[in-house]
Amino acid sequence: MPSGYVQSALSESDYKDLSNEFGLEVALVKAVMEVESNGSGFLLKEASPARPKILFEGHWFYKLTPKPVSKSRPDLSYPNWDKSKYKGGSSEWDRLLDAMAFDEIQALKSASFGLGQVMGFNYPAAGCASIQQFIQENFAGEYWQARHMMNFIVSNNLLDELKRKDWDGFARGYNGPGYKKNNYDTKLEAAYKKAL
Repeated sequence: MPSGYVQSALSESDYKDLSNEFGLEVALVKAVMEVESNGSGFLLKEASPARPKILFEGHWFYKLTPKPVSKSRPDLSYPNWDKSKYKGGSSEWDRLLDAMAFDEIQALKSASFGLGQVMGFNYPAAGCASIQQFIQENFAGEYWQARHMMNFIVSNNLLDELKRKDWDGFARGYNGPGYKKNNYDTKLEAAYKKAL
């Protein structure tokens, strides 16, 4: 894991530049970040050096690794999404590090990172040549995390949905078909209104 980075937060100027580059209202960019990470890409006062916020997704680790992992560590590898498996905060890093002992690359691909909570396996859509580049940039600061998020949105043809405030369409594409279980679409709309 990278070390020695200092947490670098987005400034209002960064938000404006990013929004202008992609032809979006600042409130739309902030809304996605608010829903995905409460508007902060790093764990605060929980880790030193600063580490990006993550969620380790054991159902993805199950899909990406040999099945014997699920027998020895059912808390890390399970066939279906299960919200009860999340530990939150720095404990998600404990889960990721435990999974890395089995398969480092697949474990990194099985976690979502930073402001936009982009999954590791989506590193190409985030604009990175390798999972290692994706991880390094997530540690480097919120600017890179925001860029990953925006690259992912563009790569998945979701920019128009976001511009039109098509909350359902964007939520389905960004969060997956189960987005209604977490009210992702209504949370996104509420976060947008709050950011205006």
